[in-house]
Amino acid sequence: MSSEDVFSFLHDHPLLRGIPEDELRIAASSIRSIDFIDGQSLLVEGEIGAECYFIRTGNVQVSSRNLVGNSMLLAELGPGALVGEIGLLQDERRTARVTAIGDVSALCLDRQLFELFAESSPLFHESMLQTVRIRMIHRKLRNATIWSVIPDSELRGLAEVTTVRKVAKGEIIVAAGALTDQFYMVSKGRLEASGRRKKTALLEGDFFGEAMLLTDTPSEVTITATEDSELLVMGKSEFLYVLRYYVPIQKQFMEILRIRAPHLISKVKYDFGGELAPVSEVRNSSLAKAKEHWIDVLLWLGGGFIALSLLALFLNNSWLNIVVLIVGGLVGPVTFVTYIRDHQLLGFRQSRLSLIFAGSAIFAAPVAWLLERMWLFGIDGSSLDFAQFQLPLYVSLIEKSVKLLVCIALVRRKQIQFLMDAVVFGAAAGMGFAAVESMIYGWTHMGEASSGGMLSVLWIRALLSPFGHGAWTAIAAAGFWIGVASKKSRPFGNMRAVNKVGFAILLLIIVIGLHALWDYRFANGWAKVGMMVVIGCIDIILLYVLIRIGRREEIQIFSTMNPYVQEQLRHTDPDEMTTCELHCSGCGTLSPRSSRYCARCGHALRIK
Repeated sequence: MSSEDVFSFLHDHPLLRGIPEDELRIAASSIRSIDFIDGQSLLVEGEIGAECYFIRTGNVQVSSRNLVGNSMLLAELGPGALVGEIGLLQDERRTARVTAIGDVSALCLDRQLFELFAESSPLFHESMLQTVRIRMIHRKLRNATIWSVIPDSELRGLAEVTTVRKVAKGEIIVAAGALTDQFYMVSKGRLEASGRRKKTALLEGDFFGEAMLLTDTPSEVTITATEDSELLVMGKSEFLYVLRYYVPIQKQFMEILRIRAPHLISKVKYDFGGELAPVSEVRNSSLAKAKEHWIDVLLWLGGGFIALSLLALFLNNSWLNIVVLIVGGLVGPVTFVTYIRDHQLLGFRQSRLSLIFAGSAIFAAPVAWLLERMWLFGIDGSSLDFAQFQLPLYVSLIEKSVKLLVCIALVRRKQIQFLMDAVVFGAAAGMGFAAVESMIYGWTHMGEASSGGMLSVLWIRALLSPFGHGAWTAIAAAGFWIGVASKKSRPFGNMRAVNKVGFAILLLIIVIGLHALWDYRFANGWAKVGMMVVIGCIDIILLYVLIRIGRREEIQIFSTMNPYVQEQLRHTDPDEMTTCELHCSGCGTLSPRSSRYCARCGHALRIK
């Protein structure tokens, strides 16, 4: 490209009007013309750059990574656009990636020439400052994914009425008892929300002030900057306009209010057009289908159990028998718990389940054994046996009680917000109990019949354990949660509280009865087998119904908190989405890779 062509381009560019022609000619002689092929990067996000580019021919795509590592399309720019000026004006790393769409020809301005233009033309300098401000706020609003359903062109308009506020460490943004008419989003740094009971960290992507704007009530917490930070601030009228115009965002904020301050729901002052209809569930099969980690567990533990069983039969070694006893006791329970957890969309780390599993094994099993020996198999209970329904009924009551106590003791009430939480934690408690019980029975038979007797007991119990303690305790925990444990429980829609309590009691009665019938000693062996088959079928049906309802509830809340997820799923690798989960730093929830806000506590999710 000749120097005269470069001069002509610069002379006709609206940003450079007012710059003397002699300076433009000097600039034109030093500017480099660079050609890019399709897909080649002009700018790379995170890198340090000392130049910017005027796009002469072709188009470029501007993109950036959001908090969860997904690429966001910020803009598509054509001839005449200037890219890379943010890094030069603010002297910082690139905030976005610029990629050629097809063949692109650009003029490269180094820092010295860029500063010369800025000094020579007040119009150029002011235009750059205004453009950079809007682009930076737009990128941060897009990164603050609470606004992700807003079309990009309209989000740019929102960026024009959003201001940036710098706050110093120790500065109080909102004091408890104060009333504000602004909505705040954290774009950089760290803040702390301190209330009566707890302190919560607010990081990039988090926001606050919505409760005050929606209900006109004073703040219940004090928001303080714990380090130098930056906030995006929006006025009340703009905030309410967005909620009134974009129904998915409106529903999202109402759900956030329900999560953070359910007692304020009735105090919402603004009518957004009637009662909100439920958010349509995400229908994408990649999200709706359960994970299949349990197959890997079964293959590893089951395969190991088979190999160890064969060795134990041939070698008849006492230490090897103990290893087989432990593995055989764990294979069924661990596989079952993993299977139930795979159906949970919004769960916790595996360590949390392991704690429940181990707690039930260490506490529930010994305590139940002790209570049964004291109350049922002592002197007063010597006349009872399992051929009388009274004894298995007492056993069922004792064992269900101690296993539920483990769940109550080891899981904080606020953590169990969904029906699936209760099902999963209940399954873990029940299977921890079942694992110890299997090991005890196997140990008893090992002493009586060597390896063969122990292995037969372990194999039978490994196959039957999913239909026993695990299923019963999962159903019982779900019933307990529906009736008592959570005021926010919504597994059966608008069912009244009295109906929930009645349904919960019915579930508990059914589970206690099933356990008692399972332990009952029938006179006829085939009657016993038939009853076990019936009980297994009932277990499967009840668990299926509870898991289905629980999954639907989780997907409903997830869809409300992440209204853009349907579009996100179309561009996400299903394998990446189901295998890579995001950990919420606020409550510890593991959310699908496609999510951006935690459906349990409302905090922004981010990759570490």
